[in-house]
Amino acid sequence: MYQNYTIGQTEFVLNYNYDLPQNHIARLISDFVDSIPQNVLLEDSGAATGRPSSHPAIMLKILLFVYSRQTYSGRKIEMMLDENLPMRWLAHDYTYSYHTINNFRRSQHASKLIKHAFVYFTMALKDHGLIQNDAVFIDGTKVEADANKYSFTWRRAVEKYHAKLREKTSKLYGELVEKQVVQEMAPELVTSAEGMEVMKQELAEKIIKLDEEIKQESKIIKGGSVRKRRRRFLKSFVTN
Repeated sequence: MYQNYTIGQTEFVLNYNYDLPQNHIARLISDFVDSIPQNVLLEDSGAATGRPSSHPAIMLKILLFVYSRQTYSGRKIEMMLDENLPMRWLAHDYTYSYHTINNFRRSQHASKLIKHAFVYFTMALKDHGLIQNDAVFIDGTKVEADANKYSFTWRRAVEKYHAKLREKTSKLYGELVEKQVVQEMAPELVTSAEGMEVMKQELAEKIIKLDEEIKQESKIIKGGSVRKRRRRFLKSFVTN
């Protein structure tokens, strides 16, 4: 069961009067996430009873926004939800603890969804000339007031960019974003012996998956492939 969430809702009462500028990148992020089909967005494991889970659409909007600004710490994201007005607009004025944020993005479903959404959205920005071809981050990017001229939808992104997921933008995501997320989350998760064991188990599972993928690689790359470098990086956390 998830919190109440209405696709396309842009009008809701905040505790203050705030109107997000029409040319703010947060509007494109919001429209893009709202175009994602429910069967892609939602994980088929939500409990029907109990406290509502954080809605994936809201969490994804928040994470796309903060990752584009090179912010990865759950504590810093929690603080931005209190202090950053575009963030509060994207979150529909919900607040989340860093525990909730980290628990969401650690799941296998969410981590894959976040990566695909980030890569698709970044490539769409490049195609529209809003960021440079070698850029990954969009801090300060502004769009024209007529946002209708931009076709930022999930369906179009999948059709146009899915085959390119292994290309430069995807590799940069792994090197610059995913690595930073692991580094920032690690000290926030290790607050108890139980938390340490959970983190080590999750990293061990990721390493096993990388081992299988590396076996399928057809050629040897000097210095190691992206997967091999990532495996070395993850192993450093498990062995420490």
